[in-house]
Amino acid sequence: MPNLVAVKVGPDGNVKVYNKFGSVHVIFDVVAYYAASGDLFYPITPARVLDTRTGPQGTPAGAVGNGGTISVDVTVGAVPATASGVIVNTTVTQGTQGSFLTVWPSGVGRPPTSNLNFSAGQTVPNLVVVRIGTGGNVSVYNQKGTVHVIMDAVGYFAP
Repeated sequence: MPNLVAVKVGPDGNVKVYNKFGSVHVIFDVVAYYAASGDLFYPITPARVLDTRTGPQGTPAGAVGNGGTISVDVTVGAVPATASGVIVNTTVTQGTQGSFLTVWPSGVGRPPTSNLNFSAGQTVPNLVVVRIGTGGNVSVYNQKGTVHVIMDAVGYFAP
């Protein structure tokens, strides 16, 4: 099950992982980094930017289909059009098959990584940090079956 982790890299350029019991395989997908200069992070009161069960903010109601992609305007409400990136609490619910979601900036190719992995019927949240793409949008891809997606913006990056 994926989870977002923001961690300081050690002086040797590495991070360490500790597993208390047994053995486990670990996969890291590096999707971003924080620089000493650049945009600042602005936390906000959580604001719903997507709920495919009801269709607010211009996205029609309806589950994201098998191999389907939707675009979400995340620059609504408290997230200004000048924002370069957004942190969204992304939740899947009512999935018909085990699958995964990928969230990425609209207008560029989909990366070969996942932000949420889930089984049929599970409700699974995960925090996602994503650069804002074309038109203030981020894209959301579902690999298999159908699933409802909910996104709450919790902060953004801007000058």
